[in-house]
Amino acid sequence: MHSFRYRETSIIARIFTRDLGLQSYLVPGVRKTRATIRQNLFQPLTLVDMVVFHKEKSGLQHIKEINCHESYASIPYDIMKSSVAIFLSEMLTKSLKERDPNPEMFDFIVSSLRFLDQAKGKTTDFHLVFLMQLSRYLGFQPRKNFDAAYCFFNLREGLFQPVFSGENECLDRDLSRLFHQLSNADFDQLDQMNIPISMRRSLLRKTIDYYRFHLSGFQEVRSHLVLEMTLN
Repeated sequence: MHSFRYRETSIIARIFTRDLGLQSYLVPGVRKTRATIRQNLFQPLTLVDMVVFHKEKSGLQHIKEINCHESYASIPYDIMKSSVAIFLSEMLTKSLKERDPNPEMFDFIVSSLRFLDQAKGKTTDFHLVFLMQLSRYLGFQPRKNFDAAYCFFNLREGLFQPVFSGENECLDRDLSRLFHQLSNADFDQLDQMNIPISMRRSLLRKTIDYYRFHLSGFQEVRSHLVLEMTLN
């Protein structure tokens, strides 16, 4: 998910694993010229296989072996997809806090990244559909009560309501309709979506606000600004 420098030649990497949940790994010497472990394995959202030394009560774990599980064919080379990946990496880093394993969430993230990498068609709304689906695994999926009467989505309450209660915590009628559409969409429906650029930008920022309302300690997101420029 994320790594940062530790001392002169080492890094600490936050890695989401299928069997052990979210863990922090100390990787010594990885920034040396002749390092035995390649530093590019720790790029955000890289899919890796690891053999690790795991101690239940240790804050920092250690890696015995690490290899690239599968290389991306298009994400590193497609400016649109790479911008989406950077944004999703930041959102996941800020959203995943629990150390307990969550195999279902892990499998969802991996299968989503594979879809993005292999997609040949339109992917401009991939990140929005991803965040809607991820919210289910995080425990705050939007309630599916949208209809002609309940047509305003309350970000704080996570449901649609009959009145507009202010732009700080509520979406207007048009954004609420699109929010409902996205919350019910699958990745194979991306080609059918036709969201105007200005509304896509608003939906992105409101979706980030939705995460902020429902995740304690959720920190400021910055990479969405780069993503917005790319999508424009």
